[in-house]
Amino acid sequence: MGKSGKAHKATCTTHDGLQDEGARFDLVAGLIKYFDTDTLCFHEAHPPALVQLQEEHWVPLIKWAESTYDIKINIFDSLLGNSQPKESKNVLMKEINKLNQWEMAAFERAVLTTKSFIIALGLVKGRIDVEQASQAAHVEVVSQTQRWGEVEDTHDVDYHDIRRQLGSVACVLATN
Repeated sequence: MGKSGKAHKATCTTHDGLQDEGARFDLVAGLIKYFDTDTLCFHEAHPPALVQLQEEHWVPLIKWAESTYDIKINIFDSLLGNSQPKESKNVLMKEINKLNQWEMAAFERAVLTTKSFIIALGLVKGRIDVEQASQAAHVEVVSQTQRWGEVEDTHDVDYHDIRRQLGSVACVLATN
C-alpha cells in the first residue's frame, strides 16, 4: 500500500475507533498535550526574518484562538518547563469534544502533521485554509532556507507533503 493509502487507512481507522467513548477520551487527552508544546507558542527574537514570519503567520492564529475561545495562550522563549493554563486546556478539550467523528479524525491528522494544536484547530474550524496552515507550520523552515538555502529532495518534498496531508484533512471536512 502506498503512502496515500496508508494515510487514508489511518484516518478511517481513527474514525472507526472514535465511536468508543474511552478511545475518544484517550485521543483528546493525547492531542491536548500538543497545546503545551505548540510550535506557535515558541517565539524567537532573531533573526529578523523569522520574527517577521512569526508575526505574519502565528500571531493572528494565536489572537484568533484567544478571542474565539476566551482563553489565554502563553508564549515561550525557552523549551524548558512550559505549559499552557489549565483553564485554557479545559476550554479547548471541551471544544474539540464537540467535533463529530470525521472532524476529530481530520483534527488529529492536522495536529500530527503540523505539530500544532492551534494550526489544526484553525484549519478544522475554517479560520485558515490548507495553504495558510502549511505556511504557518513551516515558518521556521522557511526562515532557515531563506538564510542557508534549500536542501534538494528534502525541503521541496516537505513543502508538497504537508500540503498533501493537510489537503486530505480539507477533503474529509468538505465531505462531512
